[in-house]
Amino acid sequence: MRQAAAISLGIISIGNTNFFLQKVFEMIDKSPMAEKYMFLSTVREIIIIRPDCLDPYLQSLMPLYLAQSNSADEPIRNIVAESIGKLFITHPTVLSPYIEKAFASNDMNTIATYAKSFKYSSHNNSQPHFFQPFIGNLIGLIGNLDLSVRRYTLESLSMMFYNS
Repeated sequence: MRQAAAISLGIISIGNTNFFLQKVFEMIDKSPMAEKYMFLSTVREIIIIRPDCLDPYLQSLMPLYLAQSNSADEPIRNIVAESIGKLFITHPTVLSPYIEKAFASNDMNTIATYAKSFKYSSHNNSQPHFFQPFIGNLIGLIGNLDLSVRRYTLESLSMMFYNS
């Protein structure tokens, strides 16, 4: 029921982004962990259906994703990775500085989340040249001591090479 409500809110938000999106961003910041996932699902639904709606909000959305990428809650990190990956397809130049900042982080959850995001952006992506600036970073992460960073990096690289 909650997931259906989150998806519905995402679809409704597309109709009036000026009214709904700022409220959704505020709810993500203020809500407890269980509700945070639902509001992040709302934004993901917008990204899936019509990512261009988020153009004016990317500068406020990306710091929010960066903050949520180090969450102790793995489902939240997964939805953040999926959202970033799908946004990267349509906004590679806007997202690149945020991805670079995440890869420079000391937090392993953040690095793992952003490494995993490439898995979602490389699925059925017809423009693999977007990934070129990050291939070196991803290859370097294969030797990371954190198992989840290595696993997500290998998943992303595998998907990139498979789809290119």
